[in-house]
Amino acid sequence: MIEQIRKYSGLMIVVLVVVFISFFFMDTNSMRGPIGSPTVMRIDGRGYSEKDFRRLGASSYEAIIGIARGGDFGLYQAFMPLFGRGGGDDIPKQLFINRVLLQQAKDKFGIHPSDEEVSSYIRKMRAFSGQDGSFDPEIYGKFVEQGMSRLGLAEHDLRDIASDAIAAQKLQSILSAGLSTDRDAIARETALDSQQITVELGRLDLDTYQDKIDPKEEEIKAYWEGIQDSFKTEPLKKFTYVIVTPEAVAESAPEAPAAPLAADATEEAKAAAKKAEEDKKAAAAAKTAEARRENQNKVDGLVDDFSFSLMEQHGAGFEDLAKKNGWEVKTTDLFAQSAPPADLNIDLRSSSQGGKAVDLLFRMTAGKDAASRISEPIAVGEGQWLVARLDGEEASRVKTYAEARADARAQYISEKGIEAMKAAVEAASTKIKEGLAAKKSFADAAKEAGIAEVKTVEKVTRTYRPDALSEPQGLFQEARATDPGALTNTIVESDRAFVVHVVKREVVKEENAAARLDAEVSNSAAGNAFAAFHSWLSAETEAAKVEDLYAKQ
Repeated sequence: MIEQIRKYSGLMIVVLVVVFISFFFMDTNSMRGPIGSPTVMRIDGRGYSEKDFRRLGASSYEAIIGIARGGDFGLYQAFMPLFGRGGGDDIPKQLFINRVLLQQAKDKFGIHPSDEEVSSYIRKMRAFSGQDGSFDPEIYGKFVEQGMSRLGLAEHDLRDIASDAIAAQKLQSILSAGLSTDRDAIARETALDSQQITVELGRLDLDTYQDKIDPKEEEIKAYWEGIQDSFKTEPLKKFTYVIVTPEAVAESAPEAPAAPLAADATEEAKAAAKKAEEDKKAAAAAKTAEARRENQNKVDGLVDDFSFSLMEQHGAGFEDLAKKNGWEVKTTDLFAQSAPPADLNIDLRSSSQGGKAVDLLFRMTAGKDAASRISEPIAVGEGQWLVARLDGEEASRVKTYAEARADARAQYISEKGIEAMKAAVEAASTKIKEGLAAKKSFADAAKEAGIAEVKTVEKVTRTYRPDALSEPQGLFQEARATDPGALTNTIVESDRAFVVHVVKREVVKEENAAARLDAEVSNSAAGNAFAAFHSWLSAETEAAKVEDLYAKQ
C-alpha cells in the first residue's frame, strides 16, 4: 500500500490541489463586488475591474493556497511578502494591490523573467512531479484544465503567477543589496544560544500579597466608578426548540447456529463452520445498520420538511408542526451563553472545529422576517437534529454597583496585589545584590530579603523547558547574556515573580557549529531582504493612493 502511495505521490498532490481549489472556489462569493460595477479599485489613477481583481488577487490566491494545501509550499513561500500583514479576508485584496505594484516594478527595475525561466520554475514545482520526481506534463495539464479553469483562470495566468514569484525574489535581492549581514555579531548571538547555564531562583507568590489586601467599601466603589463600563452583563437569549432523535433499533440476532460438528470433523469442515458463523454475525450487523440508516433517513426527511414548512409560513406554526410529528417542544428562560440549559449544551455533530449547539444559537440575529428567528437544523449528538426559535433577547448592559461589586473587589485586590508583588521583588533584588557584593551566598542573601526557599536549576539551554510549577518561562533568554555571579532582570509573571542568580555559563560545542552559523547568516540575509521588500511595498502603496471602491459602496 505504501509503495502505491509513493508511486502516485505527484498525482495525489494534484488531486488534493484540485479538491482544495474547488472548496475555496465555492466559498469566495464574499469577495465579489456588485454586478455591473466597472471599476472596483483604483491604483495610481488607473481603474481595475472585478475581473482584474479576481485574476490577480482572489482567484490567484485560491490557486496558490490550493497548491500549498496539496503539499507544495514553494510558491506560497515566494508570495508571502505579497500577502500583506492583515491576514484573513484582507489577503486577496493585498495580493492584488501588491501584484499590480510588482508588475509596475518589473518595468522600473528591468525585471522580466524569460519564458524559459518561467517554464523552468514551473517544471521544478513538486505539485507537477511524477513518480520519479521529474516534471509530468500530464499532471500539469490536468491541473490547468481542472484546477485553474474552476477559478476562471487559464495556463497563462499560472505562468504570470510564476513570473511574479520569480520577480518578487529578484526584487528582494535588489532592494536588500545595500544591507550588510554582520557575521561576527551573528556568531556572538549563536554562541550565546549554544550555552548551558546554571541558575539559582528565588520566588515570590502573588497570594502572599493579595491575602493582605482588604479594601474598604469606599475604595471599592471609587475604583468601580473609574472603570464601571468594563463591568457588563452577558447578553441573554430565550429559545423554543425541539431535539429530534431517530427511533432506536435493537441489535439483530444472528441466525440460529448450525448443529455442532462431529468430534472427528476435518479442519476444512471446522473452517467452513467458523466462516458460516461469522457470515451470520456480519449479516445481522448489516441488518441492524440498514434499519438504523432507514430510521435516520426518515428523521432527516421529517426535519427537512419541518424546516421548509416553517420558512414557507414565515416562522409561524412552530409548536403545531412539531406536535404533529410527535416531537416534544421545550421553551427556556432567558439565559447567558456561558450557562445554557443542558439540552442546548450538546456537542455539534461532525464539526471539525468542535463546539456546542448553544454557540450557533447565540450567533442568530433576528431580522424583519419572523423566519429569521428560526435556526437552520443543527446536527447534534448521535444522529439528532436541533431546530430552535429565538423568542427573546436582552442585550448586554453596564452592571449596577451592586451587581459589579464582587468582580470590582476581586479585580482591585488583584491589581493591588500585583503592584505589591512587583515592588517586593524589586526590593528583594536590590537587597540580594547587596548581599552578594558582601560575599554572601545567594541563599543567605535571599533569606535576608524575605525569600526562604531557593531552587538551583542546572543545564538550562535554549531548548530547556522550565518546570511550570516552580520555574519561570523564558528563563534561558533572561540568563543567556548575564555574567556569572550577577542577577538577571526580575521576572514577573501573572501570579508570581522571580529573582534569578546566574551561577555559571558554559558554551557547549556543537559538531555542526559552522553549518549552523552559515544557516543563521543566510536566514539573517533573507530576513533583511524580506523587511526591505515589505518597506518598499508599504511606500509604493502609499504613493499609489490606492482607492478601494468596494469600501465606498
